Amino acid sequence: MSVAMFFLLFGSFKGIAQDTENLFRTENDTTIRYYTQLSVGLVEPIYRDFATSPLFYNGLGINLNAASIKRSDFRDRVFDFGLGFNMMSAKVPKSDFIQSGASALFGHLGFYYHELWKIKALSNQNYNLKVGGSFITSQHVRFNQSLENNAVGLENLSNLMASAQITRDVSRRKTKKLNLFLFKPSLKPVKRDLRLLVNVGVLNFNFRPGYAYSYDSEIIGTETNPVQWAFSNYSWSLNGWRAQTHLEFTTYLPNGNARSIAYIWEAANAPGKHEAFQMASHRIQFAIQFHTKKR
Repeated sequence: MSVAMFFLLFGSFKGIAQDTENLFRTENDTTIRYYTQLSVGLVEPIYRDFATSPLFYNGLGINLNAASIKRSDFRDRVFDFGLGFNMMSAKVPKSDFIQSGASALFGHLGFYYHELWKIKALSNQNYNLKVGGSFITSQHVRFNQSLENNAVGLENLSNLMASAQITRDVSRRKTKKLNLFLFKPSLKPVKRDLRLLVNVGVLNFNFRPGYAYSYDSEIIGTETNPVQWAFSNYSWSLNGWRAQTHLEFTTYLPNGNARSIAYIWEAANAPGKHEAFQMASHRIQFAIQFHTKKR
């Protein structure tokens, strides 16, 4: 019931946003550009799951993403798929006798979507403010052999978020000559922008286990579905919070493509039904955007 309500609300939000499009648009938008973006990121994640251990796990990993982008002066639309893999270790108290420790593998598969519209009254030639909404869902998989029966941890976090983005035009509009004594290079004009995106969760869903990860439900003859049996102790909850910021510097190339470097911060708290899962991450991401024709 909660899942159906979630998608109903998300569909209603998109319909309302489309109906209000003419409220913000005051002129024809002729600057629409389409990109296919491929990116790679270095990630420093941290998490803890009170259903198995209150210890913090931190480490390093890599993120691979592919995105479809529709961007213009008036509107932004992004579809993004991501895959992450991280090596983690437990942060345990130091001991003078036997030093304990544990390592874990932390992977996730994620999907992100947003629609943003320009607020003309708060934008000018140098600044462009857009607001709208986003949807993000991520499936986490954790493996920690030290936890024995609870070695495998799973959870899904799905969030409908309010979004705001401000873009600053930092283009070099004139040729600039540098005086480096022996060398005097010239820097050609180039289009660049600096973009800050903030997402804050409004409806925060999580799919978490009950009181214990180790749970064997009833096996009813041959009618038991293996997936249903494995997740019989899981249920959806509407609680917690999630926030994300994305700071990106983009340079546009003469051939229409673009390249960017970004810093992405994210944090979430999912209480579930009994015990909470908490996570945060810092990511440095490099991306190449290939300009494509209108689809």
